[in-house]
Amino acid sequence: MLLEQRPSALNFSLLLAITVAIAVLALRCEGSAGIEVELREPRPGIDEIRVDVAGAVVRPGVVVVSPGERVADAIERAGGFTAGADRAAINQSRRVIDQDHIVVPSIGERRGLIDINSADAGTLQTLRGIGPVRAADIVASRESDGPFGTTDDLLARELLPESVYEQISDLIGAR
Repeated sequence: MLLEQRPSALNFSLLLAITVAIAVLALRCEGSAGIEVELREPRPGIDEIRVDVAGAVVRPGVVVVSPGERVADAIERAGGFTAGADRAAINQSRRVIDQDHIVVPSIGERRGLIDINSADAGTLQTLRGIGPVRAADIVASRESDGPFGTTDDLLARELLPESVYEQISDLIGAR
């Protein structure tokens, strides 16, 4: 009788071990984020984005891109860079949004960046997404907390949302 009980106890132990192992694996999979990819969903009803591409591109004008595409894609749809384009002057990896205006300067024509450490509120308001309140907050932060070390400090000091920062990051500097 002892021999007959051992196999069923062994089977029960084996079954229990397998059940615990499956439960542990399932819990690990649920909590594991793995590689996270941010998918920016367009507003409902938007299936295309129109972007004005100007400057040193083959065919300047309004181009159509899909939601989630980047500045490089918009430039490609405008025929690509001309031979004299200053490719380093713009952030080609930035995602475009509807009604963006992308200007590709020619070499030597680089636009001056707006210095967030010296620009007055009026100058800051010329940037997309910066109104009177945000401009005043930037100036006040600069005066109370000291100059900005980099433009990323606008995010670190919670003065701008990331979406606005992405739109203007090619246009600003911190000297």
